[in-house]
Amino acid sequence: MTPPSRAFAPLDLLQLLSIALIWGVNNILAKIAVDALPAMMTVALRFIFVLAVLAMFIRPPPRGQWPLFALMLAFIGPVHFGIQYVGLKLATDIAPMVVAMQLWAPASVVFAALLLKERISPLRWAGVTVAFLGTASMNFDPAVFAQGGALALVALASVSYGFGAVLVRKLGAMDVWSTQAWIALSIVPTMVSASLLFEIGQVEAAQNAHWIVWAALIFGGLISSIVANAFLFRLVQKYEVSRTTPYLLLTPVISFTLAAVVLHNQITPQILFGAALTIGGVLLVALAERRLRAAA
Repeated sequence: MTPPSRAFAPLDLLQLLSIALIWGVNNILAKIAVDALPAMMTVALRFIFVLAVLAMFIRPPPRGQWPLFALMLAFIGPVHFGIQYVGLKLATDIAPMVVAMQLWAPASVVFAALLLKERISPLRWAGVTVAFLGTASMNFDPAVFAQGGALALVALASVSYGFGAVLVRKLGAMDVWSTQAWIALSIVPTMVSASLLFEIGQVEAAQNAHWIVWAALIFGGLISSIVANAFLFRLVQKYEVSRTTPYLLLTPVISFTLAAVVLHNQITPQILFGAALTIGGVLLVALAERRLRAAA
């Protein structure tokens, strides 16, 4: 039975707001890093830091779950991050990309219906539709249309993460430290190999990288991947996901602000309209989930 709703404890609320702040800042730092380094090399370096810290926590998954576990690792790990960082590399403005990153939530609803045979309410389907329409509508802005390929890649990466999230749900309870270590282990060798095959100038780029680039990689690996995910794992065990999701929608707001101030990106009315639709769609999904739990 789902435990009754409770008010957020002050420390829990602070941790929830910290996640949105960390992810909002990391989106900007990821763009700074990927502009200075080859995309797949950037992913590999970020998760080398994660693996260095969490390697000791690696434990084998339960017997009989290896095929599904490996599929989950592929889609949440190298497929998601590899495609996303290539998209970020191609992007000239990060704001639309940040909006596309939110598509994992409605995408997970679609995959849950297809793979887990979950019953999806009309309100949740409405949220899925609005979210995808919001991202698509941004392409009507000339500044976004010029980087439509980048937006498509980031959206595809987000859908990949949504698919992986459903596989996580199918696998059941997993240790957060071991899972993150496995994800890093799946990313590092594949991204190093992909970088050696498809990218050039890695050594020169690393030698010329400003210290801010290395700080961005360390922040992404240690703070965004490890600390924020640990906070989130703890919070979703205590509170309904539908209650935490709205707070995490502060992430694109923070990234939008920093994109305009730090990267001098232009935030046009069309981008804001598309962002509002996408975030509104995600909120509808969260509201439907809350109603479902309340009915149960």
